[in-house]
Amino acid sequence: MTKIAYVDKDNCTSCNQCADNLPKYFQMDDNDTSETHIGGENVNQAQIPEEDWKTVQKEMDECPGECIHWRK
Repeated sequence: MTKIAYVDKDNCTSCNQCADNLPKYFQMDDNDTSETHIGGENVNQAQIPEEDWKTVQKEMDECPGECIHWRK
């Protein structure tokens, strides 16, 4: 089972925290806002495997812009 993570770019503060802490799933775009990815693909629709849910959730919880979410 997987969950899909995405960034609400309108609320991203461009702090780079998620991309620095977890580059496996987060990168900064050309406008210096965060987006999720899987190996550069599935941009802002990253399917996170269950073994990394807690790690991604930690980034969500610590995000200053509170802009990282799970798709429902």
